[in-house]
Amino acid sequence: MDVEHVVILMQENRSFDHYFGTLSGVRGFSDPQLAPLTSDRSVWHQMDAQGAIQTPFRFDVNGTTFPVMKSLPHDYDSGSQAWNGGRYDQWLQAKGHLTMGYLRRDDIPFHHALADAFTICDAYFSSIHGPTCPNRLFMLTGSNDPNSLGGGPVTDNDNITQLPKGANIYGAHWVTYAERLQSAGISWQAYRQGTDPQSDDDSDGGMNVLLAFASFINAKPGDPLYERGVAPRRLEQLKADVLADKLAQVSWIFPPRLFCEHPKWPPAYGAGYMARILDALTSNPGVWSKTAFLVMYDENDGFFDHVVPPAAPNSRAEGLSTVDTTGEFNPRDGTPYGLGPRVPMLAISPWSRGGFVCSEVFDHTSILRFLEARFGVSADYITPWRRTVCGDLQSVFDFANPNDELPTTVQRINATEKLTSEREFREFRSEVLAKPKAAAIAGMPLPRPEPGLRRIRPLGYSIVVEEILDDAQCRLHFSNKGSLGLALYVYDEMHQAAPRRYTISEGRTLADTWPTVDGRYALLVHGPNGFTRQITGHVRALLQATLSLAQAATLLLSNTGRENQSIEVRNTYSDRKKTYNVRHGDRLFVPVDLMAHDGWYNIEVRGEDFFRHFAGKFETGAAGWSDPYSATI
Repeated sequence: MDVEHVVILMQENRSFDHYFGTLSGVRGFSDPQLAPLTSDRSVWHQMDAQGAIQTPFRFDVNGTTFPVMKSLPHDYDSGSQAWNGGRYDQWLQAKGHLTMGYLRRDDIPFHHALADAFTICDAYFSSIHGPTCPNRLFMLTGSNDPNSLGGGPVTDNDNITQLPKGANIYGAHWVTYAERLQSAGISWQAYRQGTDPQSDDDSDGGMNVLLAFASFINAKPGDPLYERGVAPRRLEQLKADVLADKLAQVSWIFPPRLFCEHPKWPPAYGAGYMARILDALTSNPGVWSKTAFLVMYDENDGFFDHVVPPAAPNSRAEGLSTVDTTGEFNPRDGTPYGLGPRVPMLAISPWSRGGFVCSEVFDHTSILRFLEARFGVSADYITPWRRTVCGDLQSVFDFANPNDELPTTVQRINATEKLTSEREFREFRSEVLAKPKAAAIAGMPLPRPEPGLRRIRPLGYSIVVEEILDDAQCRLHFSNKGSLGLALYVYDEMHQAAPRRYTISEGRTLADTWPTVDGRYALLVHGPNGFTRQITGHVRALLQATLSLAQAATLLLSNTGRENQSIEVRNTYSDRKKTYNVRHGDRLFVPVDLMAHDGWYNIEVRGEDFFRHFAGKFETGAAGWSDPYSATI
């Protein structure tokens, strides 16, 4: 309730890895928990139709025309093709080779400085595998209108590109969140530059999708919807409103195209625009001390991102869900609308200072969820599935320890030095961790991110995966023990099928089975914030390994066979290995020191025809440090 003003700026067409893959302490190029493409390729090694491999490469910002490069394909069909049922292996076919290009700190220093000074989200996803308009509709209404209340479902830009001629408008039965605020007596304001949608100095043509709704198109001067959402109101007026302490409770800023960072316009232009907004918001310390400024990007354009976005299952063959998934699928082909690829999101406020990263899953509807929580105005169109999987942004902020000082010079947090004094940092610099988890293809080096750690926000994830094996099948039982909903992928490497998708709400459980192949199984479970369970082997091994997570964590090794077995346990953070001789019928309890690595664990258990990998974060409810793997790159 301390937040009195929420200011929202949605920029254009950049993916998270494209902008922040090299940033220290985030799930970028140092991410050890990767989706598998094949047995010998990770998600970083994308293949084109001719069989050529492309890994991420740095754009030459100064020596090429990159700052004004042409946009890559980013329509709904190419986005769904790149996702490919969760395989995530069609990026080059769908987007072209330029999809793998990325930038470093030297290329976009202002953006990285904001991340170092405030809080960046590394699990914020676009809402739909598609372009500007449908993603901005999720941000402004919570939906792309799957039930056709106002001309939807909207998957591409066709419904708005003819405006303001009025050829395509969304009807009165589809209500924007701005109208809901208006009805509830909550003050709001849109800031936009001009009135010529064909000019680069204007914010129309897709960015201000309020102007696609009949209620705004038909509003007249003097009407609240016209004065707040249609009439031009430039950044000069934003600063005047702040200085006069007249900033609305909710403000949307629709940037001129020239400053929106869409390919064709340089990122530096967007940096200048954001700097002007910050200058306005901090011009009155009394207003700044009560303001949350949210900056995000509507979609990824055609730029690659390596984290497979959560998606709802549309059939029993695709997985299971404990919550209703209605409204999440395109009736044309049954593909999920989203979530789409990750995009950058920065929370800039007195409650998000300090160079933090927040790894809770969010999408554009999370903005409305935050406004719901603060102002009590319901966003009725958000589906039950999104409300389960995507958070409400409250974990981004530390409301117990606000910091209302004006941001002056930005100083990067040297988390590595801090950790050195508190942890056995020498272990983190082991030779094993200095290499990518997946062996790089010869001659195709992977990007090297910045070293060091980053402070993290506490999250509410707690996942338990249990297995039951017999000669015919491997059965997995999933339990959600945390306070947040879960979206999981399970890859079956024996059958090379599309991964199955599971959504599990708080306190609920699910179970599913996979057939073995001559007794062999190979399953990989991926969840939020680096959660990984790799379950590989042969049923004849007759071994079990179970990790119990608590302040005093324990790894249980058991041997139900008739022969003694040798089992190697390896902590990949320290590269410490220890071999245990487990006699037949024995149960051996191995203590695991979670606090040595701030709650992070990355443990491999290996026996004959038996392999288990446990990775993730044990949450204590306190802020901490990012995955130590990234500190060694």
